[in-house]
Amino acid sequence: MNSRPLDAERLRVAFRMIATDMKAKSEELRELDAACGDGDLGITVTKGFTAIEETLAGLEGESPSRLLQSLGITFNNAAASTFGVFFATAFMHAGNSIAGADEITVEGFCAMLKAAAEGIATRGRAKVGDKTILDALAPAHEAAQEVVERQGTWSEVLSAAATAAREGAEKTRGLVAKHGRARWFGDQAKASQDAGATFVSFFLEACSHAGQELVKGE
Repeated sequence: MNSRPLDAERLRVAFRMIATDMKAKSEELRELDAACGDGDLGITVTKGFTAIEETLAGLEGESPSRLLQSLGITFNNAAASTFGVFFATAFMHAGNSIAGADEITVEGFCAMLKAAAEGIATRGRAKVGDKTILDALAPAHEAAQEVVERQGTWSEVLSAAATAAREGAEKTRGLVAKHGRARWFGDQAKASQDAGATFVSFFLEACSHAGQELVKGE
């Protein structure tokens, strides 16, 4: 995949593929969440991405910024939960970071990751190392930024972000949760990989897969 900017129509196509991939991961996320939570993340993901699929057709003509913000709200409305709020927060901040742009560049994508992480950190009063979404999202941004700075392609940027997110999620094993239901489990949950961080890993893998599929159609 080259570095050609991503317009709103291609973004809608990508999200159809992302939604399919994420729903396929729902059971794995449910199992992880059940280890140190209430186990409802799988249901949340299924409901949220089903709603996103159904909403995409009605977002034709929206700017990338508005499209992202609408999808965040759609997810939370369909699967109202703490996770839904954080998903919406991430997408609202990501959308704000590219406000006014007709297309998303690789630089814009990095700005989106950074803004999403900052939004979640502020809303959840969390930081890297607290065994949360941030443990995958923050390193994903850093890895993507490094590739952008050496003028990497979309494929390279997305792959780097997905790899860093996966490694970050894996590193949550052994950490003590500082937020959410997981904190109630204390040391009992240390051996478990954080479900939220794993979600980010799966999501960015889905983004990378969608990018590869878009290339095939060009």
